[in-house]
This record gives sequence, C-alpha cells and structure tokens, in this order.
Amino acid sequence: MLVRRFDPAGGGTERDFAAAARCLAQGGHEVRIYAARTRAQSWHGMPVRALPIALFPRSLEVIGFGLLASRFARRDGAELTLSFGRTTDTDLIRCEGGAHAAFLEAARQWESAAASAARAISPYHAAQCRIEARGFTSRRLRMVLAISRLVAHDLQKRFALAPARLETLYNGIDRERLKNVNPRAREDIRRCFGIGSSSPVVLFIGNGFARKGLGKLLEAWPMSAKNGHLMVVGEDRALEQYQRMAQRLGIGDRVRFLGRRSEVADLLAAADAVALPSLFEAFGNVVLEAMAAGLPVLTSARCGAAEVLPAQWREFVVQDPMNPSEIARRLDSMLGASREAGLIGPAAAAQFTWERYGNRLLELVGQSASSNPD
Repeated sequence: MLVRRFDPAGGGTERDFAAAARCLAQGGHEVRIYAARTRAQSWHGMPVRALPIALFPRSLEVIGFGLLASRFARRDGAELTLSFGRTTDTDLIRCEGGAHAAFLEAARQWESAAASAARAISPYHAAQCRIEARGFTSRRLRMVLAISRLVAHDLQKRFALAPARLETLYNGIDRERLKNVNPRAREDIRRCFGIGSSSPVVLFIGNGFARKGLGKLLEAWPMSAKNGHLMVVGEDRALEQYQRMAQRLGIGDRVRFLGRRSEVADLLAAADAVALPSLFEAFGNVVLEAMAAGLPVLTSARCGAAEVLPAQWREFVVQDPMNPSEIARRLDSMLGASREAGLIGPAAAAQFTWERYGNRLLELVGQSASSNPD
C-alpha cells in the first residue's frame, strides 16, 4: 500500500487509508506500507517503510514518491500495489480526492486571477498533474477505485479510462466520531453560544472554506427566511476574512466560528441540519455522518456525497453553488422539513459501513490479483 504521508492519527484520507489497511490485513493479505513521510515504523503488525527520497521542495517529494514507491514495493516482493497517492506504474489506485487537474480547474471559481496564475506555473502542481496522468494512463494499471461516481465519470473522460477499469467504492461511516454523545449536548452547546432551544442551527464542517462553499453560504444567510444560526467548524488561513464578511452582511450575531473541534457528535446533536455547498468535493464524509445522526443535509451537485442522499432529500441539492439565492431557497426548504426529513437519514446511512467497504475491497483486490494488465 502506497501513501505519500502516513499518519494513522490524522484525518480524512489518513483515516480511510488506515481503515483499508486493516481490512486487507484482516482479510488475510500481507500488507506493507510505503510512504514518503511517516510517523511510525510499523502499525498493527504491518511494516511501514519511509522511502529514501528528497522531501524538499514539495515538488521533489511528489516526483520521488510518484516514480519510486511502486518500484520499491515490487523490489521487496510485492505482488500487488494499491496506491492512495499519485504514483506511476501502480496496479490499483484508490482515488479519494479526484483528479488534481480537476481541482485546479475548479479552483478558478474561488481564487483570484493572480492565485490561479501562480498555481499554473507552480512546479508542485505541475508535478502532481504529470505524475497523476502517468499513473492513470499506465499500461500496468488494473483498476481505479473511485470514491464516487462523480469522480469516476471525470477520470473516465479525462484519462480515457475503460469503464471495466473503474469501480465506485464509497467510504464507510466513521462511527467512532458519532459515539459517546453527551445527553445534554444540545442544551449545553446552545447555551454556551447564546442560542435559544427553538432557533434553527445549521452546522458547517470542513477545512478549506472557499472550496467548501462557505463564502456563498454566508451570502445566502441574509436571504433565508428562517432566521437561523450557523456554526462553522474547521480551520482556514483566511478565517478573519470570513469573520469580517459575516459582520459586513449583518449576520455576525448569527454565525459562530468554532475552529477545529473534536466533539463532532455533540455538535451534530446540537444542530438541526448540516450544510456543505461545496464547489469541489470528491465525496464529503460529513454528509454520511450527518445522515447517521438524523440530520438533513444541504449539499451541492459538485459534491460526490450527493449521490447517496435519500431520494426525499434531493431537493436540498444545490445545482449551482455559486448562486446564493438558490442556496437560500434550498436552505429554507430543508429547515422547513428538518424534523420529518431527518428521520430517514439513519436508515439510509446504515448501509455505508466499513465492513461493507472492506468486503468489497477484498473482492476487488482478489479480482485484480488474478487478472493481468494489458
């Protein structure tokens, strides 16, 4: 298994990588982990090897890992390589974040012209795109495990991948994050922030506010007829700009910026709904977590997790996340139906377990191991 940075205590991709490694090991495979950066030499009995490559500048790390990770693994006797990063000559690729080229195209929506121009000439981003293209067009590639149909369709079109080489494999729900809810969480958190028990509260969770659509969500807030409160959980280097934006829009008293928080389950218990109107989101695990917690979700058609929403929630999917008016309209619709709509979430989310993910992963690895690349 190949990953550029291995930190099992991290979030997002790190957690998903760790879950996949456990599934494969428990399924009887001998798993070895190769990384450019790692915090451990072994993990749950699996050896972890730090690759001898340059880590600075970042572009050299990308190139070194991308070109050498599979080679080192095969040299050590690996019969199959599964990459969670951008690598060349890999047997299987787990694509969780979508194509980097797609991200760069999408970033023009929220970046300034100067920032987009800087990305266009950045050696780091150029290295990402070149390694990525070599990996997805490699004759050795047997299968791509995309995190959503949204990602699978983009990869198929972008790299001319044969449909037989593409499989959509959704993540499981991180149920550990939803356990041990404080029974008084709703009352305590609302009282802490001066929010009444009957006031609607919407939760936004995620780092990288621009990509996840927070700016347009704030613009939509004064247009909403529900007079709700917004709790923003996450970190962003431009935090102060968003705080000033809320004040400028006249909603400073209804928006709380909480920073990075660990008590996700308690925050979900305190909220009435979750909003993630992303401009670019390969999936969005928080959508599944909100469903499991019984909260309706507003998201966008550019978010892979929109695919797994119950049919009754499709009216909460924003088609154009750059349009604050549409966001406000769908937000009001969601909050107006929140009590009834939330009841169908847990049943819909119940199918997305790590056990199901692991069983399917084992099947796909078995199929790939018995096949030959073109």
